[in-house]
Amino acid sequence: MKIICAYTVNLDAVYNVNSEEIDGLSAGLKPEPREKITRLEDLLSALLFCMQEGSGDELPIEREEVAKIIERPFLWDYRLGGNAGIMAGVMATLGAEPVLNAPAVGRRMAGMLHPGIRIPVSGILKEPLQVVEDKEMIHFVFQFTEGQTVMTSGAPIVSSKANRLIATFDPLNSRLYSSPDFDAYCNEKIKDFDGAIVSGFHLAPTSEFKEIFDRKIEQISSWKHDNPELYIHAEMGAFHRPEMMEYLVGRLHADSLGMNEDELSRVESVRHGWRGSKEAVQRLRERLGFSRVAVHTRDYIISVMTRLIPPEKEVEALTRGADAAAALAATGSITGSSPEEVNLVGLEARDEFLRDGAVSCGRGAYMILGEDVISFVPSILARHPKFTVGLGDTTTAAIFYEELLARKELQEEGHDL
Repeated sequence: MKIICAYTVNLDAVYNVNSEEIDGLSAGLKPEPREKITRLEDLLSALLFCMQEGSGDELPIEREEVAKIIERPFLWDYRLGGNAGIMAGVMATLGAEPVLNAPAVGRRMAGMLHPGIRIPVSGILKEPLQVVEDKEMIHFVFQFTEGQTVMTSGAPIVSSKANRLIATFDPLNSRLYSSPDFDAYCNEKIKDFDGAIVSGFHLAPTSEFKEIFDRKIEQISSWKHDNPELYIHAEMGAFHRPEMMEYLVGRLHADSLGMNEDELSRVESVRHGWRGSKEAVQRLRERLGFSRVAVHTRDYIISVMTRLIPPEKEVEALTRGADAAAALAATGSITGSSPEEVNLVGLEARDEFLRDGAVSCGRGAYMILGEDVISFVPSILARHPKFTVGLGDTTTAAIFYEELLARKELQEEGHDL
């Protein structure tokens, strides 16, 4: 299968938060949310806030000199990052041929990209190590664990959940820049593709997001126009303002929309619990007219879908996504052994879903309501995670791959999609 992967790929500089180091740097600071980072103090206040709330966030760094100041005090572990880069790697591992938008591939990044990924250059698909340049986009990732404590001049800050804060200085990805070679190849070969997965929109700056989104919306619409069978999934992110996500999803010509629970709450009112998430996803799908809307949380994955693939296949796809993320969290690789412990909150929610009339299917369940199929799968628990970054992207990519396989099976059997 040939799949378009756009728009963002970069290096992640990962720092596992050391409480004593943060204690020394954050003296006198309060936990407060930020929209951007103009100095080190902004970063530390935002980090304390995320730890206090157990939430994740992604904030832009204003200037290159600020990025250099942030890089100095911490010991970094460099990994592949960027939604499109991570998802392309997952799908290449599973056997697909991802065609990646990668306008700046430094040697470190090229070595981290899966060799099965292809990057267009002058109409030819090349391996990552064949397109090495000097430029690299780097994102700073601050990972913290549940129960971690940081002392401040006020009360101690205790993280309620494991999560991360990402600080980015990335002028290419923030503009969702796509290389002319990538654009030309996709335009010329669009009928050769089975699917497209697009993401990274949340990195756009608030000052010019409409202009950036409009260009990408036009490009994605042209792909769908020229290849109506192309299955397009758009993955959301931590937008700086709710109106940015509303603007995008109201205009985007895609089949499927995905997000986590925080992102869902930015565009829909979400009642507490799994039923609240289910109802919000149902409303969002109906309001926007997508064929599929899904939310992945720590405890479970819910999708609401109409006329795409059989419900049993969707439950299988969600299960594959949950297992891939658990394997990555536990071992550092989606090909590693996934833990076997099912998330208790997700398991109890699935049992309630079954009592509501859902049909049991593997580890999950589904319910048919009119034209909608609601599918539910509990997550797998990784008690001692090695990774917390990229789990949502891994879940999404594995689900998308399985959905594409199911769609190809239907096509080969002569069924209409």
